[in-house]
Amino acid sequence: MRNQYKILVVNEEELDVVKKLQELESYKIETINSAIKAFEKVKSEKYHIALIDIDMADMDGLELLKKIKTYDALTQIVMMTNHTTMEEILSSLEFGANDYIVNPFGNLEEVEKIINYSIEKLERWRESIIEIVK
Repeated sequence: MRNQYKILVVNEEELDVVKKLQELESYKIETINSAIKAFEKVKSEKYHIALIDIDMADMDGLELLKKIKTYDALTQIVMMTNHTTMEEILSSLEFGANDYIVNPFGNLEEVEKIINYSIEKLERWRESIIEIVK
């Protein structure tokens, strides 16, 4: 059932972890190296999870986070960065990020845990919405 979830990875660099996740064939993963193009994709296609690098050249990752959450509040966002400050972490959470990963990734299992947590959250929301509309 995991392969029904679409994940968008927004990062200017190719990430080893993305290659590893794609090898698992557990998710439909797409990558894009532009925050502006990523937002256009989000507007035209449904992504359940977005992994967003904070340090993007064309648009700050926090700005992309805000735009995606405004457009589709249910999209689960995981922020990524090579370096971080407490302000960035708190801002990410304030703007609706689900989690935060510091590059380089320690291991694939940690990333999978974060993605699985995001999927579980989506499932809980989906079940709640179904109950409300009954």
